[in-house]
Amino acid sequence: MAQITDRPLGLARDVTGEHRFKAAEMLAGVARTLVFEDPEGLVDSLKFVVLVGVRAYGLAGRSCHGGGQNVCRLALRAVAERTGLERGEVPAGVTREEFAVTVAEAARVLGFDWRGVQLGWEEDRGERAIPRLPVPGPRRSDESGRVPVPRPGRAVAAR
Repeated sequence: MAQITDRPLGLARDVTGEHRFKAAEMLAGVARTLVFEDPEGLVDSLKFVVLVGVRAYGLAGRSCHGGGQNVCRLALRAVAERTGLERGEVPAGVTREEFAVTVAEAARVLGFDWRGVQLGWEEDRGERAIPRLPVPGPRRSDESGRVPVPRPGRAVAAR
């Protein structure tokens, strides 16, 4: 049952300065990816939107509650204003390197400061979008096949 204090569904939250900064930083990273990974290839609209979404998810702390949706929407809107197309659409026949210039310009408009940024940005660490967590192995059993119950360590009394 809905409570009167619940946020109404479908209403967007306000965009803060932090969202603008994150969107600008994310678009700079997307531009870097477009330039350094297959710069002569053509840009695919779906892959571009997925790239922006994955970057926004990472900046939001790999959580659905970190404002990643607002950051992603703001970034796609900034790129759409530069291209004159709908959000997420990419001009047909444009190479990744050419489109990276548009994405970098959108990052600059959002406030990304390019001074001090070197072309050889440090490489991504190759982390997965959703990290793998170690699964605990089976408990060891004694010779009878019975799995002992874990017990806290007993202190040895001094004699």
